[in-house]
Amino acid sequence: MLTVGSIIEGMAVDLDYQGQGVVKHEGYVIFVPKLIDGEVAEIEITKLKKSFAEGKIKRLITKSPDRVEHEELELGSYDLIHLSQKKQDEWQIKTTYETIKKIAQIDFPIQNIITTNQTTHYRNKSVFHVMNQPYLTLGLYKDNSNELIAVDQFILSDQKTNEVLNFINKNQIKVDSNKLKHIAFRTNSKQEILITLIATQEKFMGRNNIVSKLMTIPKVVGVTVNVKSHPKVIFGEKSKTLFGLNRITETLNGIEVQINDRSFFQVNLPVIQKAYQVIKDNIEPNSSLVDAYSGIGSIGFYLQDKVRKITMIESNRESISMAKNILESHRINHIDIIDDLAEKVIHLLDADYLVVDPPRQGLNEKFIEQVSEKSFKKIFYLSCDVKTLAKNISALQVAYELKEVIPIKMFYQTSEIETLVILEKK
Repeated sequence: MLTVGSIIEGMAVDLDYQGQGVVKHEGYVIFVPKLIDGEVAEIEITKLKKSFAEGKIKRLITKSPDRVEHEELELGSYDLIHLSQKKQDEWQIKTTYETIKKIAQIDFPIQNIITTNQTTHYRNKSVFHVMNQPYLTLGLYKDNSNELIAVDQFILSDQKTNEVLNFINKNQIKVDSNKLKHIAFRTNSKQEILITLIATQEKFMGRNNIVSKLMTIPKVVGVTVNVKSHPKVIFGEKSKTLFGLNRITETLNGIEVQINDRSFFQVNLPVIQKAYQVIKDNIEPNSSLVDAYSGIGSIGFYLQDKVRKITMIESNRESISMAKNILESHRINHIDIIDDLAEKVIHLLDADYLVVDPPRQGLNEKFIEQVSEKSFKKIFYLSCDVKTLAKNISALQVAYELKEVIPIKMFYQTSEIETLVILEKK
């Protein structure tokens, strides 16, 4: 009889939507992290429910040719690091296809995955946690644990972030770890960096010493302090600049985009630009477009040289302010920005195309109902959650036909799934 603590021998027959190995044993489905389909292992049962269980690998008996050995398996930040690049691509394509087919109840051809094949050092934004140590030490969470592990290098972050991370951990700066909770890094293609100290209050022991040390690092464009407003949310609503500028710039389709420490901006720019180019290739010249959930306007700015008119919809005041600054500095006069919730204004707008890049929870019911009554030639839907994407596709099928599903490999070594979907008006 299976119990918590039982040791069994089993073979993974599949990978689930989180990339975990699926083992079947005595009527149970057992989910085992970091076990690859085809592998046989001794498995310890860690959780038991009525029809399924969770387990962990005690000993691998047979290894998959797709297994990649890494010393850094203990961190929870990269749950697919044990898979080869080929296997990660295959898993994402399969998971995307099966999820949409099951939830939306449709079959469709799935396109080749969008990737730059850069599997490490691709993140331009990273957040590290301050450990409870007398000297400032930055760490990340251990796999399946609330325990922090000190890190001097992080293989997903870019070169500049790793340089500063190593510098901080080696400098033995005395700090109050009860107040300073996280440090965030933003970088750009010039390897400039904006550093944010995230704390429970604006002033804390060690703050001035940290800033004076960071100022000595080449290409540090700014240091800010951000005050947490809630223990479960990393960034608060207000930041104060301590050195330089609370701004880093990135060039997007010839336009200099300004990003501050709290702006939403794509974490892997080279990959997402490939997705933007797919959208650009699928729209006609001199057409009109609505860009909903536009943020600081990165999609619209990438497309602006091909279309006649763009209307951006965004409700975050700070993102709107930054987008307007970009419009003014580049004298772009064929883009309008509406300061409101997309579901409140979409019924007032008509255009040839609609682009949506919603948050993880996807499009709400009201937005979908109103869009279904519109006559957009195509809808381009960028998604960071394939389950909500599938539910939205199912609802949109009343008026729009699914034409293309294109997986986007934004985050190698992780089970994060990004997708571009193209729908056409029926």
